[in-house]
Amino acid sequence: MRGLTLGVIALGALAGAASAEGCFGPGTPLFHCTLNGGTKAVDVCLQDDVAYYRFGPAGGAADILLARRAGAVDMRPWNGVGRSIFETATFSNGGYDYTVHYAIDRLTQAHEVTGGVIVTRGGDELADLSCDAGAVTVSDIYPLFEAKEAAGQCWNREMFRWGEC
Repeated sequence: MRGLTLGVIALGALAGAASAEGCFGPGTPLFHCTLNGGTKAVDVCLQDDVAYYRFGPAGGAADILLARRAGAVDMRPWNGVGRSIFETATFSNGGYDYTVHYAIDRLTQAHEVTGGVIVTRGGDELADLSCDAGAVTVSDIYPLFEAKEAAGQCWNREMFRWGEC
């Protein structure tokens, strides 16, 4: 399969087009939160078989916007065990990995949702940014799982990794 080589997108035409949930036009918001007291936002969106990662000023042009075919995004589904429901999606770009994560505490009355983004390079953690308290407004990365399956990938529950079906 030919990979999508959009990499970091220059945002000229898209600068003001981002909705609060990070999708440009029709699409499925998978994750949204604000960070740093609401000054920054991180979003993950799925449009057809393309997943988008956006990080930057809330309501402004993105600092980073990555677009990848679903098959190229490393998505980790919840394993079905434990106190928290959690999922991750990792977007790679030029040696850097941007891992968006969220967790829902199943055992509290409020079902608190937390999340953030971890930036690594070569396995070294460069940043671990947590969403503002109560600021995760979209937290369902599972449609990316379905998009990966539609792309011919299967999740191996024993090995905890994706492979061909």
